Amino acid sequence: KYFLKKIHKVTQKPDEKTGDRFLLNLELGSKNTSQTFRLSEHIYQPKGNHNLCLPDGLNWNKSAKIYIVLPVKEQGNWVHYFIEQLTYASLATGDNNFHVVVTDFESKDIDIAKAFQTPLLHSRHSIVTLRGKFYKTLALNVACQLVSNPNDIIFLFDLHIDMPVDLLDHVRMNTIAGRLAYFPIVGRLNCGSTSEEHQGFWQWNGFGIASMYKSDWERFGGMNAQEYKYNWGGEDWDLLDRVMQLPLEVERIRHPGLYHHYHKKKAKWN
Repeated sequence: KYFLKKIHKVTQKPDEKTGDRFLLNLELGSKNTSQTFRLSEHIYQPKGNHNLCLPDGLNWNKSAKIYIVLPVKEQGNWVHYFIEQLTYASLATGDNNFHVVVTDFESKDIDIAKAFQTPLLHSRHSIVTLRGKFYKTLALNVACQLVSNPNDIIFLFDLHIDMPVDLLDHVRMNTIAGRLAYFPIVGRLNCGSTSEEHQGFWQWNGFGIASMYKSDWERFGGMNAQEYKYNWGGEDWDLLDRVMQLPLEVERIRHPGLYHHYHKKKAKWN
């Protein structure tokens, strides 16, 4: 009834002891019609076996709503860049099943409320204003309190990062309640490099960009805002540790186009 038209992407997660898991993204055709169908599923191949099977409990929710959480202080130009990137991705894919939650530490170089009054985002955003020094872990926890549905996905994002058009789709595919949390590997661009040149390196030891279901976020307790306040570093590793202790399996995938632009840290945030 169906035939393979195109392989869009295959991601392999090997396991030397038990076998390999694959995430297939295929385009299928119908033998009797001109229709095409998408097949995007996790499959498993046991070690020493040529048969493929569907792993139990790894069905991803294609209609899950994604809450993009964005902590901000100043850097108005990068906020506008984020809006442009998200808008382009949404228009290119037709995916508008998301909501942006901004925690703003009284930015003076941008009118946050006005910036988000666009045709796409005016009804798909919330802004929480916080006072004082930039406090990332607190900002993330406060933002995630606005997500009331345990079946929605929390996606911790950041400024200075390109958003590939298929990013939200991949967040859904690699985030499964009670099973998978997604920590995509970000490509860090060298100073002066552009997204087109993409000269830089994959940051294997970075875990700041992450997604998980709200139900799982509640189970591990969110960010550790007591031990990680104003200093940078360690909070994402702490997050990873507690995610794995649930336990959740962590997906680590180099996502082409998910690039972090080089920027100076002096006079930023605090």
